Amino acid sequence: MRSSATQQRLRLRLTRRRGRAATQSLTPEPARRFVPEGRGYARRMDLDPPQISLDEFMVEMHREPVSSLTHERHMGLVGRLRLSHGLVESHTRFDEDHYARNLVCRTPSFELLVLCWRPGQVSTIHDHLDSLNAIAIVGGQLTSRTFVPSDGRPPGTGPVEMAGEERVRPGEGWIGVDRGGIHQLANTSDEDLITVHVYAPALMELTVYSTESPEIERLRLRYTLADDLT
Repeated sequence: MRSSATQQRLRLRLTRRRGRAATQSLTPEPARRFVPEGRGYARRMDLDPPQISLDEFMVEMHREPVSSLTHERHMGLVGRLRLSHGLVESHTRFDEDHYARNLVCRTPSFELLVLCWRPGQVSTIHDHLDSLNAIAIVGGQLTSRTFVPSDGRPPGTGPVEMAGEERVRPGEGWIGVDRGGIHQLANTSDEDLITVHVYAPALMELTVYSTESPEIERLRLRYTLADDLT
């Protein structure tokens, strides 16, 4: 039989291993594919710099005014962001009527959310006004569609037409749109979808577009609260 001292050392080793596993990064592996450039869309990051914690990410995001932050810089920072499975899991809540926007944290520079999608749930066709955007897939498959104004119309006007569509799964890198980029997100699969979103600054409202009408609409956003899920 092992001595009590030996048993204690074994328990300590197991605890340390479990602790490391609990803080493994949810940051996807860098992808080698790119979103088309030149239309306000950000390419996938294909670098592998050192990872940073959420605390360190907050510090980095406050180093410069968010108004001067470029999308390339934003994507580079979120590509290094390390989030624990426990943090994401604690903010994973679904709404049966529409996708859920679960707030993790919000500062003057950015907000971090976990969005949860049942099969068939879809966003509007929209832009983010002056907010930058980055998205990582935690579970399931995301359908991401990008749009441009139809018939050479100026930016910020409708109707719009689809410029591209891709399906993204966990481990395939962060995706996002630049200021002025128009997109739509959907869960077109038969499984639940969980995505992490970083907006800089916080996304308070967006512009909604149509593929048929020139009319656009400003839509005020809200977070999903516990009362919404009862």
